Amino acid sequence: MSMLTVQYRMHELIMKWSSEELYDSKIRAHPSVAAHVLFDLDDVKRSSSTEPTLLLIDIAGCDMEEKKDEEDSTLNEGEAEVAIAHAKRLVHSGVQASDIGVIAPYAAQVVLLKMMRSNEDKLKDIEISTVDGFQGREKEAIIISMVRSNSKKEVGFLSDRRRMNVAVTRARRQCCLVCDTETVSSDKFLKRLVEYFEENGEYLSASEYSNE
Repeated sequence: MSMLTVQYRMHELIMKWSSEELYDSKIRAHPSVAAHVLFDLDDVKRSSSTEPTLLLIDIAGCDMEEKKDEEDSTLNEGEAEVAIAHAKRLVHSGVQASDIGVIAPYAAQVVLLKMMRSNEDKLKDIEISTVDGFQGREKEAIIISMVRSNSKKEVGFLSDRRRMNVAVTRARRQCCLVCDTETVSSDKFLKRLVEYFEENGEYLSASEYSNE
């Protein structure tokens, strides 16, 4: 008899990718959470930012290449700006800043995101951390900045399945992936993640967040 696990945290679309990819489709969402969305929360308005459960913001073709810092950690300024711009839209729609988390796999990107957060008083309660910093915890909305964007299509340790699974499944009601789909799709596992978001969620070009 196969074990079926019921989880009480995530919307079923967030959970389903993880369930199929890593758990043989043996995880189910409890009916109390299976369809919950951001605009069900008190004082949150229904908007184009709060409606999607899965949102892919693509920086491909937007001239947002990654860079290295002095410690050889990777960062991506343009992508960080897009992640912060989406967080701002959520707060503007009534989502509490403390209900939003931003996850980046690279320490340099976390530092950069925190600097950008400090310029915006209404964002000060947003939590920004590496994947490991969010282990075992959850937020209503999670924004993942994947950082890598390069002509060689190198993804580094983004292809670590366990880590990416932890990042996506921290989200209860919305998971937003900010990435260069051309770079990350060079890895088969990440390509399936991108395709899952494209098929089951909303797709936006990062250019829609410029000037914010």
